[in-house]
Amino acid sequence: MLITAIHTVAEGKHYIESSFLANSVNHVAETDYKAIIESLSSREFDVFLLLAKVYTAHKIAEELCLGYKTIANYGTQIRSKLKVSSVAELAHIALVSGVMKN
Repeated sequence: MLITAIHTVAEGKHYIESSFLANSVNHVAETDYKAIIESLSSREFDVFLLLAKVYTAHKIAEELCLGYKTIANYGTQIRSKLKVSSVAELAHIALVSGVMKN
């Protein structure tokens, strides 16, 4: 498993232990994250994906040609809608809901 993780990360991809994902699928099913994600505006969705890829707010602001505070506000709104408090939780939701591939 460790070797697979190292190779995956070395290729520039994300790696999450499959047993972690298997255990978390039930939690995602309990909360309809897909419906919430679909209700995000196109800009919120763009920010959501970049946050899930662990981009910083400054990097996202640069990528999308927006102000840092605007991105920070989007991040707060997105976390509030999904009822999460961290970027790691956003990344987890993006992966298990199929929005982002690992």
